Amino acid sequence: MHCGQQVYLTTVDNWSFGKIRATGPMTATNVKVTCEAAGMRYPCIGSNADGCWGFMWDPDGDCITFHHDECETLPALSSELCGHTDGAGTQCQPLDDTFVYSLGWRSDGSAYGVDYDTHSWGLQGANYNNMYALCAVVV
Repeated sequence: MHCGQQVYLTTVDNWSFGKIRATGPMTATNVKVTCEAAGMRYPCIGSNADGCWGFMWDPDGDCITFHHDECETLPALSSELCGHTDGAGTQCQPLDDTFVYSLGWRSDGSAYGVDYDTHSWGLQGANYNNMYALCAVVV
């Protein structure tokens, strides 16, 4: 597992978000390793906004949280990048094939992904290879 092509996405709440091409299955572990290899952190599936559900972030782990009106990270970034949150981030082309760290979401360790071409969300990362890991760095 190693990191590849890096693409800047947007900045929210003092975090600069980007996606990095990962090698191998899109598991939460691979997302974490890919981000860390690039000297970046990895966001949780949830943004930690007020009133959001606690299962969406890992308060005991290292994934970052940020504050946004949206509870979920991918729709929050879709709001910033594309001006809407329709389709859980699936209708925002810059987020195509992007997977976000999600601790315990699936028993196979899958990260949570979206696909712009099919407008699909909740892609089970263990079934996909060589896609993008969502990463962030403090600005």
